[in-house]
Amino acid sequence: MNELRTKVLPTKRKHIAVYSADAQSRRDLAAKLDSLAIYDVQAADLDAFLRTPAADAWPSVVILDVGEGDFLNDSKIVEARVAWGAVPLIALSDELNPNQIRNMVRLNVANWLRKPLDGKELCDAVTSFDSGMRTTKSRITTFVSASGGAGATTLALSAAGYLADRSAEHAAGTCLLDLDFQNANCGAYLNLFNEFDMDGIVGHPDRLDAELMDVIKLTRKPGFAVYSFERPGLPFEPKGADFVFKLLDLAAFRFDDVIIDLSNMETPWQNAVLSTSDQIFLVFELNIVSLRKARRLYTRARESRGNAVNITLVANKRRRKLFGSHFSRGELEKFFKLPHISVLGLDTPLLTEALNRALLPSEVYARARFNKDLKLLFRERWDREDR
Repeated sequence: MNELRTKVLPTKRKHIAVYSADAQSRRDLAAKLDSLAIYDVQAADLDAFLRTPAADAWPSVVILDVGEGDFLNDSKIVEARVAWGAVPLIALSDELNPNQIRNMVRLNVANWLRKPLDGKELCDAVTSFDSGMRTTKSRITTFVSASGGAGATTLALSAAGYLADRSAEHAAGTCLLDLDFQNANCGAYLNLFNEFDMDGIVGHPDRLDAELMDVIKLTRKPGFAVYSFERPGLPFEPKGADFVFKLLDLAAFRFDDVIIDLSNMETPWQNAVLSTSDQIFLVFELNIVSLRKARRLYTRARESRGNAVNITLVANKRRRKLFGSHFSRGELEKFFKLPHISVLGLDTPLLTEALNRALLPSEVYARARFNKDLKLLFRERWDREDR
């Protein structure tokens, strides 16, 4: 269970056809798609689009770069589009005049992108239509502690386990991404250690592709993937941020659910992760220092995304006392000016047992109050979403 997976399962490569009159554009498009390592890209000039491909060369998606639009005036283009049948067509173009736009509409394009082209926009468009089927967007959920030891790593691990327990398909579509390179606690808590030499990849992030992602991942029952590397100097390395952003992009491309354990240390990627997450779980302890840091993090996340992100405040490690707690739920809601703050009780025996046995808390004793409260929290945040 703890061994590094060194055997890469074969991936069915999908055929993408690229047509453009500009040789440089063909090379650039092919390079962007080749970097994902799951596409075979065949590039040709625009005249090749007018000819029906051989039966064994039928692509999953056609990318048609019409440039300034002169190609749209060719009388054969509509007939050629009919010959391509139901193959999704993604069109690229510069600014077009009204007549060219009408001709573009007649091609029944699946997506129309304007140039200059953003690489991520292109990849998103292709993956939405490969195999002739539209795919769902991956869901990014980030756990971050307001202060060290608040418990975000434990919650992130439990979240990955909760999603993976639904079915084998959900397990294969779930990954846990540990962005705390100082400690790599996600791997350590599960007794998983990545022995892959990351020097050549961190220094050259362009080498990281979908196939290499399969090599460097760790797997853990019930089947979710774990990416956890102990590399304390990564935030200060020249290509460190580029590596992290490439890792994030590929994880979002390959998995339906990406769970991120984000360090509370300010890094070049912290704001980017917070601003692109669909859900944020901000975990804090019931003491003044942790509360103040939690409010700062909450304010920063809201400033970057407004109301476009769901932020769940989790007061963790609440101790049950004979004469009450230091902070009531009402006082917490007043402090953050928010209703419905989640509270989790401290269960030291359960968490210690889980840590010592490299198990998820739910695997130690599923009926523990901590696990029941956590399961209810995840169900409320996820199960009602329309994926």
